[in-house]
Amino acid sequence: MTFTSLFYKHIMFRHSCGVCHYANTHRPSDITLADFWGWENNVPDMNGDDKGISLVLLNTELGKRIFENACHELDYKKVCVENSLQPNLCNPSEIHPQRKKFEEDYKKRGFEHVLRNYDDNNWKKKCKRYLSGAKKKIKAFINGSNK
Repeated sequence: MTFTSLFYKHIMFRHSCGVCHYANTHRPSDITLADFWGWENNVPDMNGDDKGISLVLLNTELGKRIFENACHELDYKKVCVENSLQPNLCNPSEIHPQRKKFEEDYKKRGFEHVLRNYDDNNWKKKCKRYLSGAKKKIKAFINGSNK
């Protein structure tokens, strides 16, 4: 789970993600596949198994023909592209301000180090935050400040 939290923190993104030329709907590929975030606003009757939905963008005539040849094997719904745009189809990813330091620490000290120091959801950090908060509450109670 710690890898996932670091990923969603965007601290591990490649530098090129911040200047991606493909972060739009004008794509050179025939077909684009993506996770369909926000599907529930477009096709709420799908995803009965709660495993997610893929977004398929048909970028060229060839892509459309390929999809038409395969679509009889798929459970799909057409949606308006404007209602299905994912953040990375609108603009490049924002690079975390600590990205460079994260990379340096990873190179010098390894993955275990960056997990301990950059993962806000790390169980040890959660425990320390909890205990710190509990200490403050106990101290306040002892001092007569029962807030």
